[in-house]
Amino acid sequence: MNRTKWRHLVFVLIAVIALVAASCSSSEDPDDAPAAEPAPTSAPAPAEEPADEPEPADEPAPEPADEPADEPAPEPADEPADEPADEPTDEPEPEPTAAPTPIPVPEGSTVGITDDSIKIAILRSDSKSLEEAGILPDTGDIPRNYEVFAEQVNDRGGAGGRNIEIVFHPYPPGASATDQQAACIAATEDDQVAIVHFVGGVTAETVLCATEGHERLAYMLSGILPQEIYDRSNGRLFSQAMTTERLVGAWPAVAEAQGLLEGRTLGLMRGDIGEHEVAAGVLRAALADAGYELADEVALPCQGTTCSQVDIGLERMQAADVDTLFSLVPPSPFGIAVYLGAQADFRPQWLVSDIENLVFASVAQAVFQRNPDPTVFYGLYGLSYGLDRLSPDDHTIECNAVFTEVTGISYDPEENEDAWSAVGSTCLFIKNLEAAANWSQETYGTVNQATLIQGFESLTDYRLGDITGSWSPTKHDAPDAVTLKEYRADCACWVEIDGARMMLDQ
Repeated sequence: MNRTKWRHLVFVLIAVIALVAASCSSSEDPDDAPAAEPAPTSAPAPAEEPADEPEPADEPAPEPADEPADEPAPEPADEPADEPADEPTDEPEPEPTAAPTPIPVPEGSTVGITDDSIKIAILRSDSKSLEEAGILPDTGDIPRNYEVFAEQVNDRGGAGGRNIEIVFHPYPPGASATDQQAACIAATEDDQVAIVHFVGGVTAETVLCATEGHERLAYMLSGILPQEIYDRSNGRLFSQAMTTERLVGAWPAVAEAQGLLEGRTLGLMRGDIGEHEVAAGVLRAALADAGYELADEVALPCQGTTCSQVDIGLERMQAADVDTLFSLVPPSPFGIAVYLGAQADFRPQWLVSDIENLVFASVAQAVFQRNPDPTVFYGLYGLSYGLDRLSPDDHTIECNAVFTEVTGISYDPEENEDAWSAVGSTCLFIKNLEAAANWSQETYGTVNQATLIQGFESLTDYRLGDITGSWSPTKHDAPDAVTLKEYRADCACWVEIDGARMMLDQ
């Protein structure tokens, strides 16, 4: 082959290679590395063919490079990455949408509760004869109070959509536990009520007659009882008062803050009854925690609201040189003790409490002011959770306005303080019952004893005059604070000492 033919063949080969290279570079995706692989395999093919047939190298080379580069690459990269990420977030969301499942209704007694009514019994000391004789202050028409506010609730749809029905079971003033329990049995067995509402002083045995013996709800307006009674009531007891442990347990701290304990010789006079024994144990323990102890303790024989051997108890206190004397005895024997002590020139600093309702205006009027020498009571100190109103409050003002509008009867908050306050207390009980029943109906669609208990426990903002507090599943005595009051000569009344109020642990 001559030089000219060789040169021609070389030019042809160079042209074929250039065409193949141009074809590969024009179809190549810069992001896809595999697209360059077909070029080396297709390039040698023209070397085996005659130089005059370059076309077969032009068409097959671009096609393998285009298809793998454009179509397969996006699909495997997108779908596996998106779908597994979406599926876990989609699955939990149907769960909340299935929430409209009805709340299981707790099992509970429906004695005294129907679809149309809730039946309650009011158990109280009928002191009207003593009030008319001027021995006790006028408390007004207590049954009428309950009727007015029950009718008001019934007119606006009832408590949980149920009318409040009321029956009354009074017992004599100063009634024994036997008399009180007879009223309890009549309410629970004869009338088949759902709630027993105690107004005024009541014995622990009578409360347990309702809650433990007959398994009914009990609601106390006042009265200090040990925590044991609440525990034995199995959640059925609610009170606007305070437990013995919380009230008496705070006594030393409140008294010490006013300088009433340091350097003093301390004594305790109480009744020989179970509730007082519990209170004495709480007081001894609280005093010991504060670094104090009792020089002597006397338990007087007591029956109901009367106690004997008061003079003997005073002699023991005097012999022990007691100059600060805690008292748990009822109002009448307490009045006798203070008077007899003064006659014997024994004038200790007396410390009393809401146990036996001594820190109360009506007691001051009935016991202190009627004593042969009212001045011997001036300077008493009383530990209180606030049963006695210190000033007119919005709740009681509003309730008295409603009562007056319905009955035409108006009580002055100063001249008829006890009657005016009684309207407020009655009104609050009915309002609390309405709120508890409404909560039960709205939450469970029904009302029974168990749901009604939860309804009362939901009332976390309790207020009545100077009493602030709350109920909860673990706390069924409402008040949250205690204070110290002094019995003053200028007004013959109890006056709160500035800065003496103390909040208690809940």
